[in-house]
Amino acid sequence: MRAARLAWPGLALAITFVDDFVAGPILAATAGFVGGQGGVVLGVAVFTALVALLVGSALLASRAMSPDVQARIDTAVDSASKRRVIGRYVHRVGDDHPWATALVAAIISPVLAVLLARMAHPTQKLLRTSVVAVLAYGLAFSLFYSGLGAGAAAAT
Repeated sequence: MRAARLAWPGLALAITFVDDFVAGPILAATAGFVGGQGGVVLGVAVFTALVALLVGSALLASRAMSPDVQARIDTAVDSASKRRVIGRYVHRVGDDHPWATALVAAIISPVLAVLLARMAHPTQKLLRTSVVAVLAYGLAFSLFYSGLGAGAAAAT
């Protein structure tokens, strides 16, 4: 149990990197099946709640990260900081920089944004950071896929 808890931040980060392949089609199909605005609202609400649970659990587990997980996060940070558009915002996430946090969360991963803030600002509570990351990622992702599914259903 302890090993799983120590590895959870890294696993949560991996989940947000592959959710396009799993959650995206589910959101699109649900919105298409329910149809219209109701499908989009349902998709946004459920997906954002799931992202909030994922980010909150990763934030709690990040208090005792193993060196292996920290090394994986450092690798992800190095990769993200080399990107042309988002690179300069990667090191500025935290409660004091909500726009940088929102950009990193929406473009890369809300879990990465929170873990970066935990590493950069270990004394911050990161409540604002978590809320901004969840809303930025959850709304952008779920609105896109739910809207795509509802639009495809309306077109047929």
